[in-house]
Amino acid sequence: MNLKMNFRGIFLAKCLVVLFSCVKGSANEPCNEYGMQNGSVFLNIHDFKVDQQQEVTWLKDSLRLTKGKGSDMKYNKDKKKYEMFPNGTLKINHLMEEDSGNYKVTVYNVMGSLQVEKNLYLCVQEMVSKPEIKWTCTQKLINVTCEVKQKNKYTFNLLHNNKTLHVRTTAANGIWKIEYRPNTKILTAKFQCKVENDISQNTTDQEIKCSGPLDIVLIGSIAGGAIVFVIFLALLIYCIRKKRAERYEEEQDEETPMKIRQSSDESKYRELPKPPVHGPPKQPRQQQRPPPPSQTQYQAGPPRPRPRTQQKSPSHMKERP
Repeated sequence: MNLKMNFRGIFLAKCLVVLFSCVKGSANEPCNEYGMQNGSVFLNIHDFKVDQQQEVTWLKDSLRLTKGKGSDMKYNKDKKKYEMFPNGTLKINHLMEEDSGNYKVTVYNVMGSLQVEKNLYLCVQEMVSKPEIKWTCTQKLINVTCEVKQKNKYTFNLLHNNKTLHVRTTAANGIWKIEYRPNTKILTAKFQCKVENDISQNTTDQEIKCSGPLDIVLIGSIAGGAIVFVIFLALLIYCIRKKRAERYEEEQDEETPMKIRQSSDESKYRELPKPPVHGPPKQPRQQQRPPPPSQTQYQAGPPRPRPRTQQKSPSHMKERP
């Protein structure tokens, strides 16, 4: 009985040791396959050509994903997620961070003998963001800061005139930062911030110029001259407009009496003569008609003598009883 208890305890202890070593080894396992987040990755069986009669099986952390021989495939997981080709290549779609881990592939021949057994450790990484360079200038000193929004830490370097600066990297709230404060006073410098991982990289170049005392005086004088010029231009425009307004008023004053005279003259010419008050109304003259042709012919000849009538004397008139 005691031997059985001891055997069970020893067996359980060995299992725990093996499991702990496996977990520890997988955690420290270097990545030999890389995939981009939200992308796809192909896991190949390197240095081996799969025959159509051979059986290929893919596992992830001891969980079987696919099993197939030739074109006959069986999927233990979602087919949209995992896809195996006749040559044994495994394609993983829509990669997420939890897809990282140890993948194991085995190949058996027709007789059931093991031909290949390989372990591939996949690391899923996100595409690096574009870094941003910020700087401040105080008394000829340049304080340079490079920031990048990244979840995981990757290779993050700051270069000054193409030389890598050995400065410490800090992280807070998902933002990685490199801050550089030179000991020597410089006015102009070229900086480059570079961030990269195993699947992507991104850089930002920036030429920084800090103004010295002479530059400040020059900038101030230029600014003052510009202000004076603007004031002079405004006064000039004001004077021109004022002069035009005065001239316009003078022209209006000169045109006013002339318009009054013209209107009075026009009113005189427009007055009509008044008709007489006591004059009789004029009658239209009637045209005389020509005499008839017979009368004109009759009057054309010489006049005939008329017979004389003897007047009775008054004596004869008295003698008459």
